[in-house]
Amino acid sequence: MEPRSLATLRQYVTAASASLSVIILGTSLGWPSPVLPRMQDEGTPFFMSYEEISWMVSLLYLGNLMSPIPAGYLMDILGRKNSLLVLTIIPLSAWVMIIFAEAPIMLYFARFLAGTWSGIVSTIAPMYLAEISEPRVRGALSTFVQLMTNLGVLFEYVIGPIVSYKILGYFSGSLPIIFIIIFFGMPESPYWLLMKGKKEKAAKSLAWLRGLENSSEVKEELETLENVVTEEMRNKKRLKDLVETKGNRKALLVVEALAIFQRMSGISALMAYTSTTLPKAGAGSLSPNDCVIVMGLVWVVSVFVATVLVDSLGRKPLLLTSSIGCCMALFAAGLWFFLDEKTNYDVTNFYWVPFGSFLVYGFSFCIGLGPIASTIQGEAFPTNIKALASGITSVVLAVTSFIMNKIYHTIADEFGMYLNYWIFSGACLTSTIFVLVYLVETKGKTLHEIHEELNKTTKKTIPNNEGA
Repeated sequence: MEPRSLATLRQYVTAASASLSVIILGTSLGWPSPVLPRMQDEGTPFFMSYEEISWMVSLLYLGNLMSPIPAGYLMDILGRKNSLLVLTIIPLSAWVMIIFAEAPIMLYFARFLAGTWSGIVSTIAPMYLAEISEPRVRGALSTFVQLMTNLGVLFEYVIGPIVSYKILGYFSGSLPIIFIIIFFGMPESPYWLLMKGKKEKAAKSLAWLRGLENSSEVKEELETLENVVTEEMRNKKRLKDLVETKGNRKALLVVEALAIFQRMSGISALMAYTSTTLPKAGAGSLSPNDCVIVMGLVWVVSVFVATVLVDSLGRKPLLLTSSIGCCMALFAAGLWFFLDEKTNYDVTNFYWVPFGSFLVYGFSFCIGLGPIASTIQGEAFPTNIKALASGITSVVLAVTSFIMNKIYHTIADEFGMYLNYWIFSGACLTSTIFVLVYLVETKGKTLHEIHEELNKTTKKTIPNNEGA
């Protein structure tokens, strides 16, 4: 096999292995959907009130608040790979608690632990994927975060309704073990190895990722990377470094805004509550549970569209298309609920509208707002502040998700379900305007070139064959 083809294969395998960590996150996001109806209708494993359920679902995002900043520092100490492997004990412990839960308090703790893993993987995985990939495939590999999240959600949607509560826990709890076994043999990030002065190991890692057997064959690229890392690491990683240069300020604005828009679009609420939100008719012959399975399939398939197009069309066109599609779909869903709840208009014959809107939303979200926000997170910051910035981004994601999930039922009870979806739609409209005005296209550029463009310099010192 030609080195270029072998390099592509190895980078895809490495990215897929690392992204198994995100499947674990996806199972935590999707788990409430098949479990909540059983709790409400059958009391399995026990009954929970709406208030208890809202806390149980939302505590995942509260746990998410606690881990990103420590994870950001830890991945600079232990490495990207080792941090993910060591910290997998956290989601494994969470699933053990879920399996043997006998009271709501145990589920609260389990969901909190699952949330800490969410913060960890959302901080580390995008950095690792950006640093092991070449510019020509970096966008595609970065979409693996959203793809694997959706696969984890779909796993729960498909398996959950057909197995018992405990069997679902055993299946889900096996995934952290599978991840450790598969990811153990993958290379560490060459960027991190150079940060730690481990040039020989960095050369071996880079050579393997580039489809080469001899470390000497990557000498030129390694020296380029070493120069970039050395230059970027001269500055200490302090909080004020995030806003010290024009490029860092713009990167921070873009990444955090995209994180807020992503979660304010309602994805977390839809993943958790769709089975209890859809009309009982679902979509004709499909029950609400069947509908969420179809939605999960659409989410998974549509990420492949982003994977194929992100490095050819670019980040900005996909984000614009995604934001507009989400805005229109969520407005239509809100309109259906408004007519159903606040008027005498009979919408019974249009029972399919919420389901259809959710499908359009899912497709639109997964070609842009979902995967590309993570892609840009991994690209936008220089080496010295990557870990800190990634941790802050994960905190922003967690805070926004917690708020949107916690107020979902409150808004529905106090004002009507329609208002939730119009809030989500408004966030997507704002995202469209923001992307159009502020987003810098990063397609085909090396990380160093991206940082130069954010600082609005024209100097091009790094060749296009830079490794990440």
